[in-house]
Amino acid sequence: MTETQRAKGLQRPPAKAGARNAKARLLSVPVWVRWTGGVFGAVLVAIFLALYFLDWNALRGPIARYASHRLGREVRIDGNLHVKLFSWQPRIDVEGLWIGNPKWLSGPPAADVKHLAVELRLLPLLRGRWILPLVEIDHPSIDVVRESDGWTNWQFSNGSNGTNIPPMRHFVLNDGHLTIDDRERNLTFAGTVSTQETGGANPSHAFQLLGHGTLNGKDFSADVRGGPLIHVDESRPYRFTADVEEGATRAVVDGAISKPFHLGEYSATATVSGRNLADLYDLTGLALPGTPAYRISGALTRDGALYRFSNFSGIVGSSDLRGSLSVDTSGKFPFLKGKVSSRTLDFADLGPVVGNTDRSAVSGLLPDTPLRIDRLRRTNAEVDYKADAIRSRDFPLRGLATHISLENSVLLLKPLAFDFSRGKLAGFVRLDARRPVTVTSLDARLTGARIEQFIQNRDKPAYGLLEARAVLSGSGNSVRTAAATADGALTVVVPEGGVRRSLAEWLGVNVLNGLGLSLTGDTSDAALRCAVVHFGARNGVLTARQMVFDTEPVLITGQGSIDMRNDTLDLTVQGKPKHFQFLHLNVPVTVHGPLTHPTIGVKAGQVVAQAGIAAVLGFLFPPAAILPFVDPDLAKNANCTGLVSEAAVQSAPVKTARRKRS
Repeated sequence: MTETQRAKGLQRPPAKAGARNAKARLLSVPVWVRWTGGVFGAVLVAIFLALYFLDWNALRGPIARYASHRLGREVRIDGNLHVKLFSWQPRIDVEGLWIGNPKWLSGPPAADVKHLAVELRLLPLLRGRWILPLVEIDHPSIDVVRESDGWTNWQFSNGSNGTNIPPMRHFVLNDGHLTIDDRERNLTFAGTVSTQETGGANPSHAFQLLGHGTLNGKDFSADVRGGPLIHVDESRPYRFTADVEEGATRAVVDGAISKPFHLGEYSATATVSGRNLADLYDLTGLALPGTPAYRISGALTRDGALYRFSNFSGIVGSSDLRGSLSVDTSGKFPFLKGKVSSRTLDFADLGPVVGNTDRSAVSGLLPDTPLRIDRLRRTNAEVDYKADAIRSRDFPLRGLATHISLENSVLLLKPLAFDFSRGKLAGFVRLDARRPVTVTSLDARLTGARIEQFIQNRDKPAYGLLEARAVLSGSGNSVRTAAATADGALTVVVPEGGVRRSLAEWLGVNVLNGLGLSLTGDTSDAALRCAVVHFGARNGVLTARQMVFDTEPVLITGQGSIDMRNDTLDLTVQGKPKHFQFLHLNVPVTVHGPLTHPTIGVKAGQVVAQAGIAAVLGFLFPPAAILPFVDPDLAKNANCTGLVSEAAVQSAPVKTARRKRS
C-alpha cells in the first residue's frame, strides 16, 4: 500500500463515521416532525406554484370585497387583474378600478380608473419601506366632495393626509379628469390633469404636471415642474417650480421639497399678483380684505399644518406693503397671524376694504357692495397693521394703526387709530357675523383736531379746536345697509375758535353788514365762542337734538335730520343778531339734498311774510316800511360752559376742552 493509499485509507473511516452520525441524528428526530416539515415544504411549494400560475381574475371579487370592508365603501374591479409576484420588482395591473362614495353621499363614484399599474421594489418592501419605480394611471375620473361640516368622501379611517407618499421613480397620469365640490368653502373645480416626463434640454424641468379647467367659474391652470423622478435622491431636497392662475390671480413659486415625496415640508420664494387680495380665498381658504390690484413677493415655507409667508414686500394699489404672516391649518378653520405695515398708504386704497371696489363709481356716499360674511365665518386671525404715512386728498391724515382680530365669526378692529396732522381719531369697529344678518358696532372719538385742517381752501373761513364722538350700531351685510339701520348718537363740539365775520353776518341774514363786509373784502374774524351739535340716530336717521353756533355777532341755532337710508340731509339754521341791525331778514337758512352735493337756500315764505308786513306799513305810513327789517330783539351769549359740559354727558360724550374765555 502506497503512502497515498495509506493516507486515503486513514481518511475514509472518519468520513463514514460522520455520515453514520448524521444519519443517526436524522433517525433520532421524531417521525411526526419529519412529516410536518415535509408537508409544510410541500405546501410552500404548492403555494408558490399556485401563485405563479394563478388566474388573478378569479380573485377580483374577494379582493374587492376585502377592500370594500376596509374602506367602508363599495370597491369593484370590472376589468382584468394581473399580478407579477416572482420578481425583484413585482408589478400589479388593474383595469376598471371603481371606488364608490361613503354611504352618506350619493352621486358619481369617488374614483373610476381605466387602468392602474404599480411596480414596487421587493427588498425594501421586506424591510417595511415602500419604493415605487412606476405608477401609471390611465384615464382616471376623480370626484372630491367636502360637506359643510368638513367631512370628505376621501376621508379614511387610517388618518392619512396624503402629504407623505412613497417615493416614485416614474409617475405617469394620462388624461385625468378631476372635479371638486367643496361645500364648506363654496368652491368648485372641474378640469383635466396630465403628467409627462422627458429628458429635454432642461433636466430641472424633466417632470411636468399640467392642469386646466375652471375654478368657481373662472379659468384655472396649473403648471408644476421638477427634475426627473428617476434620479431623485431622497437625502437631498427636490427642486420644483409652480405657476398657478385662477382668473386674474396668479401665483409663481420656485422652491424645494426638503424631503422628496414628503409634501408636508417645503420652502420656496413665491410671487402672487391679481386684481384683489380677496380673490385668493379660492386658492388659500383665507378671508383676506378687498384691495386694488396687487403684486407681492416673499419666502413661503410649510411645516406640516403650519404655513409661513415671511419677509414679503410689494405694492397694493398705490400703497406699499411688507411684513410676515403665518397660517395654522391644524384647527377647524385656518388661523392667520402676523404683522403687516406700509411706509405710505394711499387712503383711496382702503375703499375696497369696506366693499367699494370701484373707486370711480358714485352711487352714494357709502359703498353698497355686500361683504363676504360667509368667508369671515371660516377664518380666524390676529394681525397687526400700521401705516407710517397716509396720502389723502380729502383728509389731513398722517398715520394708521390697528389690531385685527377675527374669532368665531366676530371681526374686531381694536384699537383703530387714525393720526391727523393735529389730533387723532381712535376707537373700534366690531362686526358680529354669528347671526344671519351681520351687526356692526362703532365707537370712535376725535380729539385734539382743528377745524381749519379739514378746509381745503387757503382762505380759512373758520378755525378752532374740534372734538367729536360717534357711538353707532346697525345691521346689514354692507356698509350702506348697516348705516341705513344705525341707532346711537353723534356729538360734535367746538369749545372755542373763530369764524370770518362776514360769514357770521350772512348766517344771521344781516343784509347790510354782510353785504358791506363782502364788498369791502373784509377778512376780519369774529370769535366763535362755542359750537355744539348733537344727533340722535334711529333706524338710520340722525335727528338734531341740539344745534348751537355761538359767534360774537350772531347766535345761530338749528334743527333737522340726516337720512343715511337715502344719503340726504334736511337742515335749517336760524341766526339771531346780538347787536342792533338796521336791515335784517328774519329767515332761516336751509341745507338740503344729497349729502354729496347739498343745496343752500332760504325759506322764501318767511321772506314774503316779512315783505308783506313792510308793504302794509309802507301804505299806511311810508317811513314805517323799514320797521319789519329792524331787529330790536337782541340775542344773548349762549352758556357755552353749560353746553360743552352737557355734551360731555350725552350718549356720545366728548372730552371737555379747557376754555380760555367764556
